Amino acid sequence: MESKPNQVDRGSDANLGPVLLNVLERTPQKPAQVNGDTGYTMTCDELRRRSVRFAKFLIASNYRVGDVIVLIARNSDNVAPIVFGCFLAGVTLNTLDPSFGLEEVEHIMRLTRPLAVIGDSDVLVLVGEAAARVGLYFNHTLFLLQEVNGHDFPIHEKWISVDALVQTQVDNEDGFVPPYWGDSNQLIAAIVCSSGTTGLPKAVRISHAQLIAPYQRVSQLDQDDTLLCFSTLYWISGLQMLMNGVLNGIRRIITTQPATPELAIQMCKRHHVTVLLVTPTMASDIVRTIAPTERLASIKLFAIGGSTVPKRLRDEINRRVLVAGRGRSFVGYGTSETGNIAYELVPREDSVGFLLPGVRAKIVDENGQPLGPNENGELLVRPVHPFLGYHGDESSSKAAVANGMEGFVRTGDIARFDADGFLYLMDRKREIFKYDGFQIAPTELEELIAELEGVRYVVVVGLPDPDHCYNDLATALIVREANESASLSKALTEQMVIEHCARTVDGRTRPKQKWLRGGVIFVEQLPMTASGK
Repeated sequence: MESKPNQVDRGSDANLGPVLLNVLERTPQKPAQVNGDTGYTMTCDELRRRSVRFAKFLIASNYRVGDVIVLIARNSDNVAPIVFGCFLAGVTLNTLDPSFGLEEVEHIMRLTRPLAVIGDSDVLVLVGEAAARVGLYFNHTLFLLQEVNGHDFPIHEKWISVDALVQTQVDNEDGFVPPYWGDSNQLIAAIVCSSGTTGLPKAVRISHAQLIAPYQRVSQLDQDDTLLCFSTLYWISGLQMLMNGVLNGIRRIITTQPATPELAIQMCKRHHVTVLLVTPTMASDIVRTIAPTERLASIKLFAIGGSTVPKRLRDEINRRVLVAGRGRSFVGYGTSETGNIAYELVPREDSVGFLLPGVRAKIVDENGQPLGPNENGELLVRPVHPFLGYHGDESSSKAAVANGMEGFVRTGDIARFDADGFLYLMDRKREIFKYDGFQIAPTELEELIAELEGVRYVVVVGLPDPDHCYNDLATALIVREANESASLSKALTEQMVIEHCARTVDGRTRPKQKWLRGGVIFVEQLPMTASGK
């Protein structure tokens, strides 16, 4: 039977909101999340109700499809209801991390142009300052927490309390049916930050379909599992684990406390965590911290993501942290642009495993020609759902898509496949390096250091951290000014440069992941091309 001209053939193209409501309605009394700081347990029914209340607030406030709202918050009770409420209302959520400095917030908001902001009270003033710099005036400012790390922060009289909003019953919340907002392959659910391959962070569009699909293809979870992930929703991993928990019907442990190995061990034991997702740095710290006779007996899946994970670390986790025959380490690989790419379903050396079902990839040389097994080249990926580009940056969106290869996206990673189809990450083509999972653009630090008098040339590189080989330490190589500025250049010291990168002129602390942890090296010259680059 053919569809009528005005009839929408939706098929399996359900938006994320109805999928979430359907899942939450099935097990209303089952715990959806547990606050590891306070012990408060939110049931699926309460999560559904709070999500609907926030969605109805947005709809009644005339937010429309395509409108962007910024979320900059730690993992507190009402973060999930806010996220789901935005999905239900068809509103796009731009997630930032509370550790961001003024320049980073300003840069992202210049790209996404949000109409409202939701955040912890201690960061909303900074967000307001960033908004003023780019000429933004919010329709609403909503706060999630009044107290952060034991300190009270002033609450502006015009700010709206999310807690009061989502705990107030509204009409017809049980019968609420979200509108159909359009093709889920093109409908933007979230905007997350990514480095791309160079420069400042880019705003990656994530579709509704991208957040629904992965959990129908590869799942090692059952309803008795418990998830723990410290990532805020700035990280694509944090967003994925939120969806993983709800769509698989299992509970998540949340905390607003900074991630430490001691806290991870404590949470795993107290809440009988079965699935733990951490960065390679945190994984290494857990191995170093846990007592020789101690084990995390409840863990079935110790997942590690965000950087290359050597076999040695995986073996140490299996031997020193987990119970043999019950738990295993597990490596996943993906990018913000493409979503999950490969899982280590079968361990082999330092491989990140096989491609996920529906994902296609190829290795190409510098001329875009395909390479064979065990040949290193750039990894191109065609994800299951199309890459929607970078918000507010058309040129970078075009550059990310491989020329003449429809649907293939550049990862910026140098990789190879072996003859059996196992994928190995060899190096990064991109300038970007990482510290504790945060991506650091050398250009950003170089521009900051160039502000100092006495600096003629500067290049920032990432040097391997001797204690954590998964981290790169930001290190500045500086050529001082020539003789005419000798008095200024002599005054320029390593400590001055380090302090300039650690604090703003008015004394505010810059994001700690961008500190010059590798120090400063003064050199006579830097390698230059004929064109002076």
